[in-house]
Amino acid sequence: MVMVRNSAWHKNNLREIKHTLERYLAILAIIALGVGFFSGLKITRKAMVKSLDSYVSEQQMYDFRLLSTLGLTDEDVQHFSKQEGMTAEGAISIDFIANLGREDEIVLRAHSITEGINRLKIQYGRMPKTANECVVDSRYFSEDILGSKIQIASSNDNDTLDAFAYDEYTVVGIVDSVNYLNYDRGTTSLAGGSVHAFIYLPEDGFSMDYYTEILVSLDGYSEVYSKEYEDLISEKEDFLKEELEKRGELRYQKIVEEAQRKVYDAQKEYNEAYEEYLAEKTDTEEKLNQALAELKKAEREIKEQEEKLKDAEQRIADGEKEYRKSLLDYEEALRKYQKERADALAELDARQEELQQSRVSVIDAIKQIEESGILNQHKQLMETILYLEGMLSQIDNPDSEEYIAIESQLNQAKMAAMQIEETGVIQKYEELKRTLAQIDAGQEELDKGREEANRKFAAVEAQLAEAKAQLDAAKIQIEKNKQEILKGWQALEKGKAEYEKGLNDYEKAKKEAEEAFAEAEEELRKAKAEIDDAWKEIEDIPTARVYVLNRNHNVGYVSFENDSSIVEGIAKVLPIYFFLVAALVCSSTMTRMVDEQRTQIGTLKALGYSDGAIIRKYSFYSGSAAILGCVIGYLLGTRYFPLAIWNAYGMIYDISSMEYVFDVSLAALSLFVSLLCSAGVTFISCKAELMEMPAQLLRPKAPKAGKRVLLEFIPVIWSRLSFLRKVSIRNIFRYKRRFFMTVLGIAGCTSLVLAALGINNSIRNIVNDQFDTIMIYDYDISFTEAQSEEERAKFAEEFSGVLSECVFVSIDEVEAVQGNRIKKASVVATDDPDITEVIGLYFDGKTVPYPEFGKVVINDKLAEEFDLAPGDTITLIYNGIDTVEVEVSGIFENYVSNYLFMTGKTYETLFGKEISYKSAYATTEEEDLYAVSALLSKGEGVANVAVLNDMRIMVDNMMQSLDYIIWLVIACAGALGFIVIYNLNNINITERSREIATLKVLGFYPRETESYVFRETIILTIIGSLFGLVLGKLLHGFVMDQINVEAVSFKKQIFTSSYVIAVLLTFMITFLVNLMLRKKIEKINMTESLKSVD
Repeated sequence: MVMVRNSAWHKNNLREIKHTLERYLAILAIIALGVGFFSGLKITRKAMVKSLDSYVSEQQMYDFRLLSTLGLTDEDVQHFSKQEGMTAEGAISIDFIANLGREDEIVLRAHSITEGINRLKIQYGRMPKTANECVVDSRYFSEDILGSKIQIASSNDNDTLDAFAYDEYTVVGIVDSVNYLNYDRGTTSLAGGSVHAFIYLPEDGFSMDYYTEILVSLDGYSEVYSKEYEDLISEKEDFLKEELEKRGELRYQKIVEEAQRKVYDAQKEYNEAYEEYLAEKTDTEEKLNQALAELKKAEREIKEQEEKLKDAEQRIADGEKEYRKSLLDYEEALRKYQKERADALAELDARQEELQQSRVSVIDAIKQIEESGILNQHKQLMETILYLEGMLSQIDNPDSEEYIAIESQLNQAKMAAMQIEETGVIQKYEELKRTLAQIDAGQEELDKGREEANRKFAAVEAQLAEAKAQLDAAKIQIEKNKQEILKGWQALEKGKAEYEKGLNDYEKAKKEAEEAFAEAEEELRKAKAEIDDAWKEIEDIPTARVYVLNRNHNVGYVSFENDSSIVEGIAKVLPIYFFLVAALVCSSTMTRMVDEQRTQIGTLKALGYSDGAIIRKYSFYSGSAAILGCVIGYLLGTRYFPLAIWNAYGMIYDISSMEYVFDVSLAALSLFVSLLCSAGVTFISCKAELMEMPAQLLRPKAPKAGKRVLLEFIPVIWSRLSFLRKVSIRNIFRYKRRFFMTVLGIAGCTSLVLAALGINNSIRNIVNDQFDTIMIYDYDISFTEAQSEEERAKFAEEFSGVLSECVFVSIDEVEAVQGNRIKKASVVATDDPDITEVIGLYFDGKTVPYPEFGKVVINDKLAEEFDLAPGDTITLIYNGIDTVEVEVSGIFENYVSNYLFMTGKTYETLFGKEISYKSAYATTEEEDLYAVSALLSKGEGVANVAVLNDMRIMVDNMMQSLDYIIWLVIACAGALGFIVIYNLNNINITERSREIATLKVLGFYPRETESYVFRETIILTIIGSLFGLVLGKLLHGFVMDQINVEAVSFKKQIFTSSYVIAVLLTFMITFLVNLMLRKKIEKINMTESLKSVD
């Protein structure tokens, strides 16, 4: 019978779940959501720590780094390796400037590869096999670097260059190092102040005879960040410090002894060199004196020969003078002869010309007469006359006709001849003949004169030629003598040249000897000074300063703990808030369910069921939903929440995979809280009802007495409301429990959404706040060398056309420390008053003055984490080991990275070195930032021009890692809001089904019925949303106090849009729920109103 009863009882319970499945699923969902959110956030830090623990265990991360200012040796390594419970390895690390074949040079940190401690994890490629191979940082380098060369830049100092065995190394692999857990690569004293990336080399890749550090790993296992691990570290730290100090003292003594030995050897070498110098100086001086004596003898011989040559030259000069006089006489006689000869010849030529002209005239006249034929005619006549006279003489008879005829002919001939003669031609012809004869005679006389002149000329010319020959012979003799003297002078000059050469050689040798002696003396002096300095240096050799650094000095290790605690901080607030809302909903749900089934409870109690059995019935209902919800929520939450957050932090930390963690205590706590929020609330609700008698329970509760609401006392408003609106308002305020439950549920939804959106506003807007009001420069310009005042002025003048401001600064990276806390910070130093034109220093809307000498201003996050106020001092570590303290004069707002601003004189006083202006902050009015950047990069000495807009984009991308968490919270808040509003409205409709059916019977249209029901929901949503905004503001502030991200601070702010979005999202959920529940109202049958009240 018991079995039958139990079986029927269980069936009834299951049937109850089936009939109220929506209510059951609502409890299950809200518990699953609450448990998933709670367990997911709670387990995330454990999962992150467990993942880190597995990673550092696998890669054998060091527990201690032992440093000494005097270096460490193999003996030191062996000493610590022999200590119980620890393993030690020597390691080398050195910062250097690297050349990657690009225009820009970068700072890298080179480590030696160790075997057992700080193992490397290969991502691409392989480990080095030879000493000139290396592996590089996976965060900075991509796969295409494989096979490339990394060169040790010539701009490194000599000590750094000497520390490497090779000038370049071939990249054969890309690795992760457990020494670098996040993006931070440390600080350096080299250009820029920060290390860009790391590389690892085989130990043979260095040429150092000592280690820069010893890595120590402790035996045994303790989880990172655990108390056991911290206790173990504390236990060993003092012992290691004591032992390291002893080793440092031994190292100091060894260095001193080695230095003394070297000084003694140097003193011995100095003494030997000094004796050698004296001997060589004496020998050289003797040789120089001998050479000088020979040169003086040669000088005397040269002078004697020079005198002889000068005498010979004088004689030749006298001869030349006499020769020139004779030559002048000769030339005068020659000119006179030539003149007389020319005159005589001219006279002869004139006479010859005259005779020739006369001859020509006479011959022409004779020829003319002869050509006229008169002479022939006259000749013929004369011949005829002679003939006729001869004939007449032969004729004896004068009277004979013949005689007369011949005589007549003769007379005629004579007459004709006479006529011809009378013309004067014959006479003239004869005269011409006589003249021609005279001309011939004159020609003959002229020819004789010419011959006589030529004879005389020849005689004179012979005399002149003889004189000329004598002169030429004298000239030849003179020239010969000159040649001989010239040869003598040449020989003398050669002798002089040889003498000069000898003298120069002597002077040169003397000078070289003097210089050599001076140099030797200087070297000996320097050597002596160096020896003296060496003794002083030995006296001044500082004792070893030793440092024992545990993992808490590793920025990545410390930052991981801080960042993993962010989620833990959120888990302290939001999951509890989720559970409060879940408990509220479960309480409302089960209380209303118990109220609905009041008659059933009375019947069961009347039938003899005990109070415990009845309580178990309802506890089973809510408890089973809670258990199922808890299991589902725990499994999903602990799996996917940590995974989502891990992926978000993946861009910061170089840890490969997330490990799943099952926490029994967390599962038990989740189950306990789930049952407490469900079965516990159910127990309280049932217990209150079971205190009444069965007869009272069988009767329905009396309706609450109607009371006038506040609006009824305001007739102006109340009289204007319709009947249904008045009913809705009375219903809202009549049922106080339902009112508060619904308002609190909606307020919880709104507050969660607003808090999540506010967190997003606080995080996402830091980019605008940082780069619009604080870092207001456009360019960060780096130079290859420190810029002098003249170079700074020249650069500013050269680019004054494109730069509106240009402020030169010195930037170094330091570490701020306080106890076990360590924070990386950038030191910006300058004496330029225009620094406030490129950097905005504000706090709470007020300008923070730039610090005076001996003081600094720091950013608010650094001040908050170290609990610093103006007037306090902050401790800084520079060069990795040295510390200084400085007073804080002011605090300014800053959201990205930690900064300290100071004057240049403060910098020099604090760090004991001259300020190096190797950077400049600049602004421009030009629209094309990158065109100006390209122009600036061509400036003299410019190494790199960083456009701040690139950094703005980078920081914005980094903020996306927190966005994932925020959107996850928003999604969970939205889901919670939907479940809460849906469940409460669903219960409300279920409770009022008879009331809704009555409205339908009374003839209300479906739209009027829905408006009547949903109007109350909308009013409650408005009230709940307004209350939720106030609650969300408080929740946002509390959650922001729990979020702490390394080197990033957040401004607590919620934008107006977020308030609007939170309210709109709540109303959207409400409208969506109303839309979904509309069908439920439509399904309510009017016959419900005819049923008796249960």
